[in-house]
Amino acid sequence: PELAAGEGRACTELMRAMQGRVAIKTGAEAVFVAIIPEKKLGVALKIEDGNARASEAALVAILTRLGVLDAAHPMAQKRLPAPQINCRGTRTGELRLAAGFM
Repeated sequence: PELAAGEGRACTELMRAMQGRVAIKTGAEAVFVAIIPEKKLGVALKIEDGNARASEAALVAILTRLGVLDAAHPMAQKRLPAPQINCRGTRTGELRLAAGFM
């Protein structure tokens, strides 16, 4: 996993969380691809605005729904929807998944 993107990156942490059962690679502008050999599936994801927070949350939701990632795992929780807090500590909004993602 470390060679895919490096420490602290979503693809590295999520591959570790799934113990190598899934290969994930991020690309530019919120693109992700995932290969799930045991299910003979591939996933391609693109978030239009290029926001990594949104693409990471969507990818976690997809992998959870496919049954290869436990939503309770700390690396999944780190990327699921949460309040958005600015540098002053003020809640400015919330990142939410569209209906049907989870």
